[in-house]
Amino acid sequence: MSALLFLLLAPLFTGSLKWLKARLQNRRGPDPLYDYKNFLKLWRKTWIRPQGSSPLFMVAPAVSLLGVALAAAFLPMLPGISFAGDFLVLVYLLNLGRFFQVLAALDTGSAFGGQGSYRENLVAVLAEPGSVLALGAVGLASGGLSLATFSPLSQENALVYTLALVALSLALLAEGTRLPVDDPTTHLELTMIHEAQLLDHSGPLLALYELSSGLKLLVYVGLIALLIPLGALSFPTVLLLAWLALGYLETYGVKLRYLRLPDLMSYSTLSGILAVLGVVLRFRI
Repeated sequence: MSALLFLLLAPLFTGSLKWLKARLQNRRGPDPLYDYKNFLKLWRKTWIRPQGSSPLFMVAPAVSLLGVALAAAFLPMLPGISFAGDFLVLVYLLNLGRFFQVLAALDTGSAFGGQGSYRENLVAVLAEPGSVLALGAVGLASGGLSLATFSPLSQENALVYTLALVALSLALLAEGTRLPVDDPTTHLELTMIHEAQLLDHSGPLLALYELSSGLKLLVYVGLIALLIPLGALSFPTVLLLAWLALGYLETYGVKLRYLRLPDLMSYSTLSGILAVLGVVLRFRI
């Protein structure tokens, strides 16, 4: 149920984010429902398969969307899948989509596809430890390693959860391909990361990738919402804050140089490590 809700919500979130950024830049901007219309427009177009590519090129977008949708099904916003250690499965289901996306980009033989794949894999490697450690620390602090048993922030676990929120917020920027890690609106081939992998895709294949990217962003918003002590209002509140923060950041912020990204993502890993240490030290006391 969570996966279906997020699938319906993802185009609204990304489309309205474009509208918000345009308004902050004193432009009229696109309709907040633009991404729904764009999805339908792309879906009706004919896709083109690069010469020499294998059938993997056509399968990868569907696998990418399926992996992220299955990951969303683990979020306990609505009845779904739950077991001990499910947060690890969620993280690696998100990576499954990226794995096939990278294979498809390399399959085209395009120079930009290879360049984008290399860059995105490096960003993912840097972001993954912070996410896993942060979720593991929250699970240990909650006394259960299932997302459904995660307890929200309280006075007793404030330090650990603050560190976990920092790690997950940085991972959201990296995995969601947002500034300052990546610029989803860039058209400069030499600075593109995620978009460089999609240059050879068109029509329904591109539509699936666009939907998958928006869905992954919402999955990270959902993970952060699990830590916020507002009950049923946690997800809408975090969604609104993420919408406003991303709109502001992408209007007034700039993309970091690629060589500076390891420095930024090291804060995510460091926060995750400190969160785990905070839980362990507290148990020893």
